[in-house]
Amino acid sequence: MVAGLQELARRMLAEYDARTPGRGVDNPLDLTTVQAYALQAEIARLRTQRGERVIGYKVGCTSRAIQTQLGVNEPIFGRLFDTECHLNGVHLSPSRYANLAVEGELAVRLSKDLPSQPLSAEECREAIADLFPVIELHHFVLPATWSPGPWLIASGGMHAGFVRAETETSCSNLAYSARSLRVRINEVVVGAVEDAAAPICPIESLRWLAGRLAQFGRQLCKGQVILTGSPMRLFPVAPGSHIVVEALPLGASCVVIDP
Repeated sequence: MVAGLQELARRMLAEYDARTPGRGVDNPLDLTTVQAYALQAEIARLRTQRGERVIGYKVGCTSRAIQTQLGVNEPIFGRLFDTECHLNGVHLSPSRYANLAVEGELAVRLSKDLPSQPLSAEECREAIADLFPVIELHHFVLPATWSPGPWLIASGGMHAGFVRAETETSCSNLAYSARSLRVRINEVVVGAVEDAAAPICPIESLRWLAGRLAQFGRQLCKGQVILTGSPMRLFPVAPGSHIVVEALPLGASCVVIDP
């Protein structure tokens, strides 16, 4: 990585820690996709160097709703860290986030390594040990000095953590999808998808991620958690909110954002 990108990675991590993402760049940036992923990787290296651990990946911008909302036209991936994995029912302070927004989606836990070769749907299906709903947390910030695509890649999809369900459901008794997915904020359903209208299945996201990682010399590993993307848009969240993501028949995930 060139020295300029290394310095930018250090600056971005400092801004992330200060909950002020994107504020330190005054002039417009024109980064390639490769450079943006290199930035993401360098930030991840700095985080692991200080003791954080990568526990998996997120696939973002998978649906037309999200792509339209954020101004991109293809999926991206980011890394998940152990320090930002929260248990179901957790209370979180709004001060931890910059313009907090959430997504409701399905996550999988892998039962085995996936090779960096083109994978069939069946190979991906066989690699899923558990399936469960999550609430993904975001710093919903789109800096004017960045193009949307490079910013979303470099920032790991604006990822700021996730809240997992209380239990993970084994895929041995499931058809590898959920019949419905709903997001409720303060008991109001703000988004819902029924399987009949739009299949809620993680297989294609897993296939895409394995192929994309292979282009960077990486592969998926046993035990990793993969957030497979939301069929709905991002939902801004105010302090004092109670959020529930329900995926039948898998269960639900919930979080309380303190006042």
